[in-house]
Amino acid sequence: MQNETIVAVATPPGVGGVAVLRLSGPNARLAGVAVFPKLLQAPPRRMMWGELRDGAETLDDALAVWFAAPHSFTGEDVIELHCHGGRATVAAVLAAVLAQPQVRLAGPGEFTRRAVEHGKMDLTAAEGLADLIEAETEAQRRQALRQLGGALGERFESWRHRVLGLLAQVEAGLDFPDEELEILSDARLAEGFRSLLAEWDSALQEEAGRKVRDGLSLAIVGAPNAGKSTLMNALSGREVAIVAATAGTTRDVVRQVLAIDGYRLEVADTAGLRDHTTDTIEQEGMKRAKTTAKAADVVVWVADARELIMKGGLFSKSISKAVAPVLKNPPPAEVLAEGRGLVVLSHADLMTQELPKNLEIEGTNYPVLALNLTEAGAAKRLQAALLPLVQAQAGLAEGAAWLTRERHSAAVREASAKVGEALVLCTKGTRNQELGTRDGDSMAELVAQELREAAFAIGTVTGRTTSEDVLDVVFSTFCIGK
Repeated sequence: MQNETIVAVATPPGVGGVAVLRLSGPNARLAGVAVFPKLLQAPPRRMMWGELRDGAETLDDALAVWFAAPHSFTGEDVIELHCHGGRATVAAVLAAVLAQPQVRLAGPGEFTRRAVEHGKMDLTAAEGLADLIEAETEAQRRQALRQLGGALGERFESWRHRVLGLLAQVEAGLDFPDEELEILSDARLAEGFRSLLAEWDSALQEEAGRKVRDGLSLAIVGAPNAGKSTLMNALSGREVAIVAATAGTTRDVVRQVLAIDGYRLEVADTAGLRDHTTDTIEQEGMKRAKTTAKAADVVVWVADARELIMKGGLFSKSISKAVAPVLKNPPPAEVLAEGRGLVVLSHADLMTQELPKNLEIEGTNYPVLALNLTEAGAAKRLQAALLPLVQAQAGLAEGAAWLTRERHSAAVREASAKVGEALVLCTKGTRNQELGTRDGDSMAELVAQELREAAFAIGTVTGRTTSEDVLDVVFSTFCIGK
């Protein structure tokens, strides 16, 4: 409730040099002064040194600062107490604060929720803040910072204003009934509908935002004993997978999360693929390997260069029919690699023949990397070869405001359906005046209602028009203290 003052430890739990307790609400300053008396004379935004007290008992020597409403993170009076980070000290200070009138523990994300409710940021910026806190890679950090800075919110607000502009045109038909059909048949109105629908369709096709936020997947596939596990270990920089001369060592999918040039990547080492086997465990491993490869964003096919050369250099014919289609899934045309696949030829140091730089498989061209997987520089060469494919899947457009959550996509889908229905209604109304009414409503009223619902759907993303249920869902994922 807004009339309550909330408090939480804003720093991670555990022992540390400093812990920060944050208070926000109408009684924040009174509660702060009660435990840190020097705050009574402190001007806003001036860090003060003094004693943290519980009545007559000194709890700690600490720092404190007061942010006066509305110039604070939440838009309310905010107090921050910086004490030493021992568990006993933090617990004692928190207990002293909670003993003050109308002060309670904050729930998950409640500080940020109050910031949204006081207009300090919109919901997309709040989600960007949550993503920034959770960011593990540079790409995730950059994307979260753009969202926190308002890039995604501006995109949705632009869409909402355009819907409202179209709504204003349609509502003119309500004010001037004699001109209703003329207004609804205006080519500019239909073009406005189609333009929005095209943009939303394009936005829904974008996977880059979610791939950067959640991470991309990479599958390592190939024949048994081709060097897949060695490649996995080279990328990981440690012995993640068992490497042995015996073929078929890997029976299940072995996964490892790592970062390539700031992109989060989940790498999967899979069981070797061959044409025939009677081993039921190996059959299941092959099945899982194919499933993993089909779902992956990037696929690395590993082959022993010695075996390929022995077969007369017929590279493409040596690839399993089950694997080749998995490699083929072309990204945007501007990307150098034609597919999402990279072919790695292992044991290249043992070859005297010149190995190819590219390989055509069923009409698609793939980059080829020939190397000794055990050499010192193998990992760097692998990462350099993989980076263009990873960037292609991640979107390349660093400045774009991507849809990063299913909530965003669901709102766009709903708005698109409403605007699509509005376009159909306009077409019906202009083709046949007899279809211009339904249940006593004029056609303009029906179109206007669809547009109002579309604007509402888009507005739920930023929080311009939303419900308590939406806020509950968004902030349930936040940590306490944020």
